[in-house]
Amino acid sequence: MLRPPRHRASRTVQVRFSVRETPGVTVGAPAGRGPLPYGVDGVARRTAQRALSEAGRGYLGGHVELRAPRGLAPHVLQRATDRAVALAVAATLHGAPPTTHIRLRT
Repeated sequence: MLRPPRHRASRTVQVRFSVRETPGVTVGAPAGRGPLPYGVDGVARRTAQRALSEAGRGYLGGHVELRAPRGLAPHVLQRATDRAVALAVAATLHGAPPTTHIRLRT
């Protein structure tokens, strides 16, 4: 007898960045999700501020909406968050869709 396929937890970091006119970056999870794991909110905030400054837009701020899986090593999740946020900020500033997905290898 065939078993139905098991649904594995998503191993993807998803980031959406929106630019705001006021300085400062806020970080949050989508509605209905708990707090972000392993302090990735701090990583996301610092990365967004750095990416804005490097693009010459340090006077702007924004909001990072971050969806990250649980149960991974903290350093793996933090590196993926760093990369995803930097890409989302760059895409937003260039007029591309503001959402980035980074698939994690486990």
